[in-house]
Amino acid sequence: MKGINFDTNNKFCLCLMLISVIAVTIIPAYAAQIVKPTSGGTIDVGFATDPANPTPGGQTNFDISFINKSTHAVQEHIDYKIAVMEGSNQICGTSILHTAEGSITFPCQLPDAAKYLVKIEVDGILFQPIPPETATFTVDLTGGTGGANPSNTNPSNNNTSPSNNTQVSVIPSWVKTTAGWWSKGQVGDQDFVKGIQYMIQKGIMQIPSQTSSNAASTAKAIPSWVKTTAGWWSSGQVGDQDFVKGIQWLISNGIISV
Repeated sequence: MKGINFDTNNKFCLCLMLISVIAVTIIPAYAAQIVKPTSGGTIDVGFATDPANPTPGGQTNFDISFINKSTHAVQEHIDYKIAVMEGSNQICGTSILHTAEGSITFPCQLPDAAKYLVKIEVDGILFQPIPPETATFTVDLTGGTGGANPSNTNPSNNNTSPSNNTQVSVIPSWVKTTAGWWSKGQVGDQDFVKGIQYMIQKGIMQIPSQTSSNAASTAKAIPSWVKTTAGWWSSGQVGDQDFVKGIQWLISNGIISV
């Protein structure tokens, strides 16, 4: 009787099985979350609305998480302040508050079919005050319903596509583990491609489209720079946008079909 040998292919298949379970049980709660850095780059802020498409006059819950840039985990003990603006008018907001958990739900009634700016200010981390840093998000109800979008007023946001600043890349933090395996040769090229393709098609990973495409290209070999960038990204040496460029290249050259 042969012993069970969990080789790298089996490990990757197991990873995909776990992803499928997570996608059903957990991912939908965070699938629409936008993550962007504060103006000073000290911490990331995750933002989503509940419902995902708010309606004028109804109550909207803002789900906000403060995320440690090094660990990609929710950062505990944050001093924060919120202001929801319709033009120059503040619709709702808070004074400086403290969250021990690092995640909050803030209710607000958005009265009009208008565009709202949600300004989230961070004033302290782990009981240590810091110079105020902000992350600003837009909730656009001008069409009668809306959802969360990153505001272009924060120049430090590096999650937008260079080809279309209104599109946002959404990459679950645990994808870095798989990218690290791939860069070290623990997962094969085709397994990595299939995994990324699966996550894009299922909406677990959102990659902005490019204005031009070379989908008819016959190039099938993955260039070394893509794998190198994935390794750097997994270890935090480069940002999300650098990893996104590699995935966009694989899509535009027909290696990943979506």
